[in-house]
Amino acid sequence: MPTFGAFGSAVLAVFLGGVAAFVLRAGSSAERHALYGGLAALAASLGFGVIAGVGTWNDRTQPSITVTPRGATVTVGIRGSGLRASDHIVVEVEQLVRGADDRGQPTWVPAQPLYGASLGPNASGDVAQTVDLTLPPGDFDDLGARAWVGDEPARCYTRGNTTGCVRVHIPRPAERPQLAVDWETFVRVPRLGIRLRAKNLPARPARSMTLRVYGIAAGQPQRTLAEWSLAPDAGGVFDRRLSVVVGRTFTDVCVVASVARRDPTCPAAADAETVWSRLAVPPAQ
Repeated sequence: MPTFGAFGSAVLAVFLGGVAAFVLRAGSSAERHALYGGLAALAASLGFGVIAGVGTWNDRTQPSITVTPRGATVTVGIRGSGLRASDHIVVEVEQLVRGADDRGQPTWVPAQPLYGASLGPNASGDVAQTVDLTLPPGDFDDLGARAWVGDEPARCYTRGNTTGCVRVHIPRPAERPQLAVDWETFVRVPRLGIRLRAKNLPARPARSMTLRVYGIAAGQPQRTLAEWSLAPDAGGVFDRRLSVVVGRTFTDVCVVASVARRDPTCPAAADAETVWSRLAVPPAQ
């Protein structure tokens, strides 16, 4: 506000001076009043200017921070200038998880910290630092990075990106399906337990997982014992536990899961999006 006051008072002083010089009759009382008003406006402008200067004397230029995804790593760049020798730029990089505020609106909540530092300026009062961070395994789809001088500011991820604060989405490659199978031996008839997991599957276009269980007997074609077409959740994650009763008609079972194939065979050919497992049916106890 003092800055606007100084500018407005200066404009008013110029306007009154112009009126006194070109509009009003020389030597008249109106001319004197206009001149006095212009001088008062000029004095007010100088006063507002001093107030604005004092108010900004202790202002610090806030640093800038950038986050550049590079596959499994991110490059964090911090820049600052005009710093005093006693100033330090504090940097935080952390995982963000999706949440909701009191009104039910989507927001981001800080979770696992990934990097922290306190950076001092050089002899010219500048800071220029670049750090490469390796993303740990897990659901690190959103990262938040902040840099500030002085008191820690309020969290800024919910309000969008500002100077010294950035939130960035990190595209993660789809994870190859993880298939685990084992026999449940505490039952009378052989039953197969299946655990199927996968992460970061894209929602658009939608990807589904085909899971099949084949029974194998000597001299006979494979028989499909069970089949599923499974969809990931909203976060692109599979995590399913299933059971299949096999019986003792078969000598072996073969389980195959594929994101790429709707009609997978078992054993399957080498494929980054298909996994399989073959087990012998346990003998009767």
